[in-house]
Amino acid sequence: MSYNEILKGFSFDKEVERLEKQALLGVNKELKTLKSLGIQENSLILEVGSGPGIYTKILLDKFKNSEIVCLDNNTEMLKHSYEILHEDYKDRVSFINDDIMRSSLPSNYFDVVIARFVFQHLSYPERALKEIYRVLKPGGKVIIIDVDSGLWGLTYPNNQLINNLNNQLSAFQSNKNGNREIGRVILTMLKLLKFKNLDIDALINHSEILGKDNFRHNFDIEKVKDKSLYSMMKSYNDFFDLKHSSIMILKLVFYGEK
Repeated sequence: MSYNEILKGFSFDKEVERLEKQALLGVNKELKTLKSLGIQENSLILEVGSGPGIYTKILLDKFKNSEIVCLDNNTEMLKHSYEILHEDYKDRVSFINDDIMRSSLPSNYFDVVIARFVFQHLSYPERALKEIYRVLKPGGKVIIIDVDSGLWGLTYPNNQLINNLNNQLSAFQSNKNGNREIGRVILTMLKLLKFKNLDIDALINHSEILGKDNFRHNFDIEKVKDKSLYSMMKSYNDFFDLKHSSIMILKLVFYGEK
């Protein structure tokens, strides 16, 4: 998985800070979409790549009678999620250190599987989807939230920032065995793996609505260890110093049923 390689370019605390901002950005609109896709209040939910538990907490608060299993192959992230969640949600949340591409989870077990910004980091996404299909109950739902670099964002004033950033991020993730163009192929993979009732939606986050500060990288980029990653972060942040600059970014939501 490419994410653990990318994580080496950040300090752990700063990466958690970045993920918290990512989880909260436009979250109300995202939760409305999840609700519209039919997640029930008493669902058993598997969160793939649950990370530090920030989005897990959002889900636990939204679906108050549901239980969530956090699955992550990064022990430090899983430890952090345990520390922030187990006291308040101990009867509703559990934690598994495992890999979604070859997990030890039981078959036909979960009502819902959610993977948020995970598939772009997977070396073999089709293996993950096969595993998700296996662990879902008949009629169970998979919801994948991710991006595609070709649809990722637009800026005002129009400049090469997004193109350059997309190209750099795509090359960086490809070198780490990820795929930033994953959005264009997810539905095809779902169809090939016999998922039914497929659907797709797009959620737009705009800086004029959510504020520029919510789009900036607010950690000390001077401490980013990887030089190419540093260059990307700096050019991105510099754009927001322009007086009338704005950005809109698209998240894609994919849906299927077993």
